[in-house]
Amino acid sequence: MKSIILLSIAILTTSIYAESLAQDGISIEVIDKDGKKDSVDIFRDIPDECLSSFKPTPQNMWGEAYASKKVPKECKVSVVTTIGKITPMKLSEGVETYGELEVLKFLKEMSSKKDGSMLFIDSRTNSWYKQRTIPGAINVPFTYFKGKELSEDGKKALLLFGVTKKGKSYDFSKAKELLIFCNGIWCGQSPKMIKSLLNLGYPANKIKWYRGGMHSWLSLNLTSTKDKVYK
Repeated sequence: MKSIILLSIAILTTSIYAESLAQDGISIEVIDKDGKKDSVDIFRDIPDECLSSFKPTPQNMWGEAYASKKVPKECKVSVVTTIGKITPMKLSEGVETYGELEVLKFLKEMSSKKDGSMLFIDSRTNSWYKQRTIPGAINVPFTYFKGKELSEDGKKALLLFGVTKKGKSYDFSKAKELLIFCNGIWCGQSPKMIKSLLNLGYPANKIKWYRGGMHSWLSLNLTSTKDKVYK
């Protein structure tokens, strides 16, 4: 009975800690395109108007174009909802699907370890990445892994991931832990990249997938970077 109580307390404490990450924020170290280190705080930016004068109701949250005229402008977020194909919750056996709190925990651990063993990957093409991304993400476009033969960029990416070539096969013994995302649950770019990596032999337990991607991240008003390319 005592062990059950202790386990319950541990689970509750972990849950409270995870939930506080988005609200209180985390600070991570990023490197810009010139190699300069910078610190970025990621937190949930909620305008005062959304906490005080505005009270969510079924009518004003889901009326008309998902938000009625009663909703303050500061509380509206425009997102794409009708393109692409909806992806499944589980992409492949062994690949763990992440939500926002798991992403924040991953980023916090990645930033604190500083040993390069964890990588946060924006798998979209470069124009998307330049326009807006999540702090701490590096751009490795899914197009690097298209086709049976790897492009030169694809080979360089594998080296970045800790994978080396041995004859006609690859050595994944030092493969890094990857968290990969793209535009959202309707985006096929990160699923294609993950499936390509798995086909090459990349260990499934070393790959995490942020299914919600930029769509979910921005809908929650979490910190993003715009017009500042991190490489």
